[in-house]
Amino acid sequence: MLNIADVFSNLVGLFLLIAVGYAAVKLQILPASSTKLLSNLLMRITLPATVLTSLVRPFDAAFIRDGVLIVVLGTVLFALYGLLAFPAVRLCRVPQGRRGVWIFCSMFSNNGFMGFPVALALFHEEGLALAVFLGIPFNLLAYTLGAKLLCMDHGAQDAGAAPSWRSILLTSVNCATVLGLVLYVAQISIPDVLSTPLTHLSNITTPLSMLVTGMNLTEGRVSDLLRDRDVFSVSFVRLIFFPVLTWAILRLLPISNSLVVGVTLIIMAMPSAAISAILAETYHSDKEFAARSVFLSSLLCIITIPLISLLL
Repeated sequence: MLNIADVFSNLVGLFLLIAVGYAAVKLQILPASSTKLLSNLLMRITLPATVLTSLVRPFDAAFIRDGVLIVVLGTVLFALYGLLAFPAVRLCRVPQGRRGVWIFCSMFSNNGFMGFPVALALFHEEGLALAVFLGIPFNLLAYTLGAKLLCMDHGAQDAGAAPSWRSILLTSVNCATVLGLVLYVAQISIPDVLSTPLTHLSNITTPLSMLVTGMNLTEGRVSDLLRDRDVFSVSFVRLIFFPVLTWAILRLLPISNSLVVGVTLIIMAMPSAAISAILAETYHSDKEFAARSVFLSSLLCIITIPLISLLL
């Protein structure tokens, strides 16, 4: 059972970092274009270091079982979201040409870019280590099934080449996950000469992730959002409907470890995946709508994530 006061304290601290990132761009302390470089630093260096250090721990067979359980839960939940999003997109009267983006943005949460730092803040290193396992079904489905969804908007034949399995599997985070699991199972410790810089890099991840999130929010315009009802419908499904549904499903399952429930629910309550706009552009779908969906859901999650955490 989470201490609600601690949850709100940690989340407020994270969202204040988002505000700092937003202000840094608005006050012209940093250029908005620097988000790409900082995102690369985050995804290719500091986040893999965080993942690796979180997996270096004393061996516990229960941890592996919980990790496998989370992979299964993530696969089933992402697939369920996709199945439910197809009738929902018609119910919400989303026009042709952006339905694939709508389904993608409602189906996939921002698990790595924002989810990992939040999981670390709320559940500490053990929670982060379990959250890493949710990245496995996310990567496999977002870059394959997700790509097909985006191709649906303008035809799969001319929407661009699908990503290779090599590019899907051999990401920095995935490589760090595999290396961390090997070290964990073999109980090989990292020498101090390496663990010290890895720890320093790991400590950068959370503030850097929140700062970049805030910097990205400066790209959205409120006037555009107010005229786009589809952005509101996809944000409602992503931030409220699917997390509450996830909570109801988890309540029915005989899961003994409350940490598995907490990590799964919080990660699934994250805003639309940050890669939505990038993949939408790659597959010639509606990247502006994807960017607005990421923007609004990231903004509204400041309210919804604390509310969802009350269910734990």
